[in-house]
Amino acid sequence: MICSSNKTGPGWIFIAVVLMVMGLLQLADFQTLRYQQDWVSQGEYWRIFSAHWVHVNTPHLLLNALGLLLCMGITSPGWSIRRWIIYHFLLVLGISILFTLLSPELQWYAGYSGVLYGIFMLAAIDLYQRDKLIAVLLGIAISTKIVLEQVGGFNVTSSKFIGTLVVIDAHLYGALLALSIALGERVYTILYKDKI
Repeated sequence: MICSSNKTGPGWIFIAVVLMVMGLLQLADFQTLRYQQDWVSQGEYWRIFSAHWVHVNTPHLLLNALGLLLCMGITSPGWSIRRWIIYHFLLVLGISILFTLLSPELQWYAGYSGVLYGIFMLAAIDLYQRDKLIAVLLGIAISTKIVLEQVGGFNVTSSKFIGTLVVIDAHLYGALLALSIALGERVYTILYKDKI
């Protein structure tokens, strides 16, 4: 069964908190919280974390919120709140560091979509134990969209809906980080499964 009937489990509680935080931050001036390429020279370290929780406008927020709800509805990962927090922390930190190192042309970024792609990928990997077909189809869909965004030629972004350019590298970085996290977890399990 793909969709969990337990709407009060740890995942749903975490998602409710995330949506509440993003909604409250929507009331703030996103320019003071967004990622900016000069965060290191300016000493504005909070931006590497806050950027992923603020949005350019309400449609942008709603699109990411809907994506997170869709992810949970399709995959229903049985992660503890601790695991949700660790995944978010690693994705947020990793995406901001990759922006700084690999995307020097990026002046600013705001939004949850990079983290969302990472969560979708991790959730698809988790779902593989319960429903291989849906997990594989979800992984293929995510990967195909990222490839189409990267090679161009197809308008597969939501720029028109949210009224600003989509930073497609956020999607790529989120998915690649998710695969790295999953691989790290697998290696750790293999190496230390008898010691746990």
